[in-house]
Amino acid sequence: MIDSILTNLVSDLVPENDVAILLSGGVDSMSVGFSAHRLGKKITAYTFKTDKHDSYDYNKAKEVADKMNWDFVGVVVPTENLKEDFFRLLNDYNCVKKTHFECIYPFLYVYPNIKERYVLSGWGADGYYGISKKAMINYKHNLKLLNQFRDDYFKPENTAGHKWHKQLAETYKKTLVCPYLDEKVKLFFYSKNWNELNKPKQKQHIRNAYHELNMFGRIKKHSNLQLDSKINILFESLLKDDFVNFKSRSRVMDICRDWVRRKNDNQLSISL
Repeated sequence: MIDSILTNLVSDLVPENDVAILLSGGVDSMSVGFSAHRLGKKITAYTFKTDKHDSYDYNKAKEVADKMNWDFVGVVVPTENLKEDFFRLLNDYNCVKKTHFECIYPFLYVYPNIKERYVLSGWGADGYYGISKKAMINYKHNLKLLNQFRDDYFKPENTAGHKWHKQLAETYKKTLVCPYLDEKVKLFFYSKNWNELNKPKQKQHIRNAYHELNMFGRIKKHSNLQLDSKINILFESLLKDDFVNFKSRSRVMDICRDWVRRKNDNQLSISL
């Protein structure tokens, strides 16, 4: 059933035949890609890795694109501009939290390579499953509490930085399409408890709905975008920069807060 919902949404939201997909190595982005494929759309898969680390997501995305006969564009994100990119994210895209900075950062380099107008993403799907440590400890066994957790996740200021990602897409005149954020999808998932969604395997409903997944062997469990790509480690290098880390913080999240506060206090953009 969930595949029919997602496929109908892709059909409604992507009127053009050519479509880009932000493809990772997880089942969420694959599922929207498979939906577009079932509709006969011409798909170009875009993924990334940094110039410092190889990436499971990058390699799995390439494998999927090759087997599905999709065009593939692998973007290698240069890391020597991290300091400038940090302030670009602060000034131009108004990133606030550490996760915003880290999750939007690589797409500064992906979007200039995208040729298609419509860009598909599995953004937001993780919020339904309750697979964070906090959710599994506190909300796993109570549907009402799990749905409260989901409500909080899908607030505009949360959702893994979707608002900021959408703004970046619009900068490049792209329409970001995230079917998992649609109300029809929410209604489906909000009726399912934790075990229904994650047994015997994590995100079991998607695995059942898309037979295409059987072509790709083992697919890893969820991990945050910035962890697989080691972007979180890359951002820790900012702790050694006296200008960026002007309060000698020991955590990147505190650096982000310091600069957001300084920017808001001064009501202007920060320049290097």
